[in-house]
Amino acid sequence: MEDLAPVLGKMGDLMAAKKIGVKATVSGGEAEWTEARVLEVWKDLSENCKKVLIEIASTEDMAWEHLLKELGWPPNKIGGSLSSLGAQLRNHGFKGITYPLVWEDEGERYNLLPAWRELIKKQLKKA
Repeated sequence: MEDLAPVLGKMGDLMAAKKIGVKATVSGGEAEWTEARVLEVWKDLSENCKKVLIEIASTEDMAWEHLLKELGWPPNKIGGSLSSLGAQLRNHGFKGITYPLVWEDEGERYNLLPAWRELIKKQLKKA
């Protein structure tokens, strides 16, 4: 049982890191999102994940019900699509960097970091 204490402690740190502005505890230095880093992850996201993030970026206050209506998808498809984001953050080794997307219980909505929101909007203007 003593062996579980460090693991459970680390899990608590990781859960706390998914809140806007909170950084994960890491052994190395911490970094912030630059345009190059966002683009690096963006290019490897699934198309469905990109669709969800584009909808979230389109408004400052993307309530869950509005997101469901705009996409016309069931909740599990949205959640499954967003799993691509977590997978690519791990694949690209972005540990210790502020998590870009957060679920906020108050208001039942997703919130996207400004660096991500701005880059997604910029990409849409190019298209």
